[in-house]
Amino acid sequence: MNTTKDRLRRVLVDSLRLPRRPESIPDSGLREELGIDSVMGLEFLIWVENEFGIQIQDEDLNVELVDSLDKLAEYVDSRTAAAAG
Repeated sequence: MNTTKDRLRRVLVDSLRLPRRPESIPDSGLREELGIDSVMGLEFLIWVENEFGIQIQDEDLNVELVDSLDKLAEYVDSRTAAAAG
């Protein structure tokens, strides 16, 4: 099954050109684990917007979206559901 978190892991690896397999990406603590700085975080979120066809609102931008796949998957699922319905 291709869950939102699975897709986010693949997008993270692709967008930041990480020398890791997507399944090795943890659910949380991404900034520390992967050394993600603010520029890398924004680049990743732009890829997320393109992958899922959503727009991340400026007021929703925060460190947790880049640091936790759980939080980001929840946000992405809520935005795609809102767009669909």
